[in-house]
Amino acid sequence: MKILATIATALLVMLSASIANGQDAPARDPRTEAIDRLILVLEDDAVRTDLLEQLRKMSATPPAASNQSGEDETPTTEPQPGEDIAAPGLIDVLSEWSTTIVEQLPTTTFGIPIDQKAQQAQTQLATRIEAGVASGELTRFFMWALPGFMIVVAGGLFLRRVGRGLTAPTQPVRKRLLAVGVSLKIIANVAFFLLAALILSLMLPQDLGTRIFLTLSAGLLLSILMTDLAMAGLSALGGMRGVRVVHFAQRRLFKWALPIGMLSTFAALLRDAELRRVVGWSAADIASFTLNMSAAAITLALVIRHRMVIGRLIFGRAAHSPRSKNAIRNATRRLARYWHLLAYAFIGLSAVSLFAGQRDNDVFTQVFWSFGTVLVGLVAVALLHRLYDGVLNRRRRLHGAVRHALIAGMLRVTRLATDIAIALFAIVVIARIWGFDLWSWLQADGRQLSQPLAAAAICAVITWLIWVALDAWIASALTPTDAFGRPRQRSNRAQTLLPLLRNSLMMLLVLLAGIAILANIGVDVTPLLAGAGVFGLAISFGSQQLVQDVITGVFILAEDTLAIGDTINTGDRSGVVEGISLRTVRLRDADGALHSIPFSTIKALKNSSRNFGVFRPRYSVPSSVDPEQVLDAMRDASATLKANPRYTSAFMGDLQNLGIEEINAGSVIVSGSLRTAPLRQADLTRAFNGTFRALLAERGIEL
Repeated sequence: MKILATIATALLVMLSASIANGQDAPARDPRTEAIDRLILVLEDDAVRTDLLEQLRKMSATPPAASNQSGEDETPTTEPQPGEDIAAPGLIDVLSEWSTTIVEQLPTTTFGIPIDQKAQQAQTQLATRIEAGVASGELTRFFMWALPGFMIVVAGGLFLRRVGRGLTAPTQPVRKRLLAVGVSLKIIANVAFFLLAALILSLMLPQDLGTRIFLTLSAGLLLSILMTDLAMAGLSALGGMRGVRVVHFAQRRLFKWALPIGMLSTFAALLRDAELRRVVGWSAADIASFTLNMSAAAITLALVIRHRMVIGRLIFGRAAHSPRSKNAIRNATRRLARYWHLLAYAFIGLSAVSLFAGQRDNDVFTQVFWSFGTVLVGLVAVALLHRLYDGVLNRRRRLHGAVRHALIAGMLRVTRLATDIAIALFAIVVIARIWGFDLWSWLQADGRQLSQPLAAAAICAVITWLIWVALDAWIASALTPTDAFGRPRQRSNRAQTLLPLLRNSLMMLLVLLAGIAILANIGVDVTPLLAGAGVFGLAISFGSQQLVQDVITGVFILAEDTLAIGDTINTGDRSGVVEGISLRTVRLRDADGALHSIPFSTIKALKNSSRNFGVFRPRYSVPSSVDPEQVLDAMRDASATLKANPRYTSAFMGDLQNLGIEEINAGSVIVSGSLRTAPLRQADLTRAFNGTFRALLAERGIEL
């Protein structure tokens, strides 16, 4: 698809390059073109009279007084001091090109407007038919030529059966029999044509009609013979593609290839000077153009109708083959999958070349070389991709995450640049094959297109590299291990702020890159920036609550009040923080429900996950029990748990502030405090109560 889009985009550029460079028919001799145009002028009475009138006016008009002093009358506009001269942007250039193409398109194909060319062709045909009917020569020619053409066609189709059994597909292929059959077909057609020419020379005089008949008969036999030889050549694929597939293709494709060959052959015959003189120069040009366009249309229908059969014949099962390390196989695999898209593009390119006045092209040879150029380009791309992958794998083993990501991003950009360079080089070569000097046009008028696109591409590449570096640094900071696999200390604050920073930087870089690209392609971004400011102001007035949420969230995150994974209480909701954005915080409560709380609604926030927690054991002791014994049991329970490896990490100090907290009638309240790790109070409370109860039972103390 990428190749099709690239080649299809180049069609308009090639047509505009042909118009800009005045490439009417590069393959033809300029002297022939001058003679053809002179004949057009002399044959048309109105054009000839108008030309003579203009020449008389030029001869009678004296030179202007201002020109006698050697001054040029052409007004020139000099830029004034301080005047801002802005270079035309890409949009202006494309608009100017489209206008130029639309204005010059009617005269691009034939050098004069198409309607005028058609009128001249009608006049030429009417004059010649009228003269031929009046003299009787045209009637006599058709009386013997039409049966002769029918005999030639019937003979050519009959000769197609000569050696048919020798050229049938076999498995394995019998090469000698196939070569004998092909040679026999050629000899039989040549003998038939010589026999027909000998009979005509004996029966008819050697005049213009006889020569025209022989020329057209040779074209008929040649088109039938070439189509038959092409179908016979498919038999050589019988050993690789299968006899049934080849035989099916021969039966299906012959009825398509024969009209294409006839139309192309007669379009080429209409370039013969003697035949052009007989039918008329303008009539021959229009007929040749029509035949070539008809051949292109039938070829397009053939590819659409039988693209699977043709693809199977050419590439076999390469389209369904797996990806391999062989660059040529990968290139063939891609070409087998998308060859029909390239065929559509080349058929469109042939139509563009015909509309551009290049009527002397050998379409099939150019299509062959074009496909070869694409295949070479695909092989080069596959080889470079293998080289880049090898370099990237070696760099992955030698460097850390950040450097590897940065190198990988640069390699991706380099690979994309080389792919684009190869595609552009292939387009230039293909354009040259079809007669368009695209390289010279890019160096002259095409600079107005290439320079803005290059500047926009550089902006995009720089933005991409900056983003790759920033994203690699943030991703490396968020990974739990370093480049050598060692665990690293990660801050909850960094884990919370870095994803927000990455999203904000991405939006900022996209915005700046978009403005830079638009400015480079010629779009005035000043009204865009002013409009964005006014729009932002209107949004801020219309969404005050949203702005308040964002501002409050910025301050909460900047002060490191909470982070992902913290257990918090906002007054009416409590739970574990699962996500944070610039506007809301998401909490998962004890029942599993997820709460989304805007920052502006948080008036006070209780965070239980910061620094430490406090466990407060508190018990009621009856008056019959000595409180000191209970306090000693509390100290022993704390020491026992602290010595347990399971609970050692939960302790951040010793049990303190032990004593009698209250004295009541018949009992006293004893309590203490123990500093624990965050969120370990519940585990430590259960373990402490169990150990404390066991110690009381051991010592015979009842509470």
